[in-house]
Amino acid sequence: MSQNVQYGADQDGGRWEGIVADVRSERPQLVLFQEVDFLADPDKAEAAEKALGMLLVVAPSRNLPTAVAWDPACLELVDTETKYSKADMHHGYCAPRFRPLGLDNPLPAPLVAISTHLTPYSAQAAAQEAQMLCARAYRYGGIAFVVGDINHPPLGDDEPDWSLVQPYNRASRCHRRTSPDEPWRGDRVVGEVFRDAEFTDVAAHVADVREDSSLRAPTGKAGLIRTDQAHVTPALKPAIKDYWTVDTGTHSDHDGVVFTLDLNQIDASRVRAYT
Repeated sequence: MSQNVQYGADQDGGRWEGIVADVRSERPQLVLFQEVDFLADPDKAEAAEKALGMLLVVAPSRNLPTAVAWDPACLELVDTETKYSKADMHHGYCAPRFRPLGLDNPLPAPLVAISTHLTPYSAQAAAQEAQMLCARAYRYGGIAFVVGDINHPPLGDDEPDWSLVQPYNRASRCHRRTSPDEPWRGDRVVGEVFRDAEFTDVAAHVADVREDSSLRAPTGKAGLIRTDQAHVTPALKPAIKDYWTVDTGTHSDHDGVVFTLDLNQIDASRVRAYT
């Protein structure tokens, strides 16, 4: 599950408690959080672990940290990488590596679960951040996903009514126009980066398989695009089983997104050494 909790959730009318309830109702084995600035406080992180009934790691950030929580009955933590999070990204990323428990056979490489929040201010800058994350996803064998608040329109989704979107978001998420009368078109360069790195957009994949375009619905309540996305490496594509969204009501300005993987179905031939 991925959830942008919206800045200030711990101080704003019990929103964090509502997010915790939303998460617990889904019973995920992994939760990838964004905008969890308060979890940089070790005491608050410990309280969050108890509330979620999970373990938690929080990444350093120049602005709004990301984090990953996991169920230790299902996943054993191997290590966590965050070394480029603070210096090289606007919000950063958290990339723990896990050994999944209870599989038919052990995975040939660790499962890398990257929670990220790409910069909202430039599609081109966000694409550069995505390029780095793609490399980090392949760094430990390529059984990995990049999930979180991607902030920019993915490939294949319909154009929103850009007239309803804030001007600063249009300026960040759309192609430049040659005149004020030219229609706005979303800049899909971040989606192109994931495609060219051979990632699969989970929501789009499930939507195409089921011929259900509703699965491409916006998840950002203000920006009117599917800003929250999950992208998996080729080794994980055959493991994709399901995808859905969680209505967070007043708890956040983002819906939650949930996807399921059967890790017994990975394509081991797509595991590769990092060079």
